[in-house]
Amino acid sequence: MFKHLKENNQSYLKHVKFAWVVAFYMLFSSCFLLVHGLMPFIPMPQLFSVESISRKMRKWDAYLKLRKLK
Repeated sequence: MFKHLKENNQSYLKHVKFAWVVAFYMLFSSCFLLVHGLMPFIPMPQLFSVESISRKMRKWDAYLKLRKLK
């Protein structure tokens, strides 16, 4: 367990926070997309649009790559 944290230059609490932020964002995005898929007349919030999701994913990926370089 701690080998993974050392490889990623991260404390346990920072790891939990990052993982949970990503997980909850993706969970809420999935819920909105499921509802919108069934009821297309309900608009998607911009925060959970596919464009916003992909922008967040690129940001998180860049963060992970930078962290490994330290």
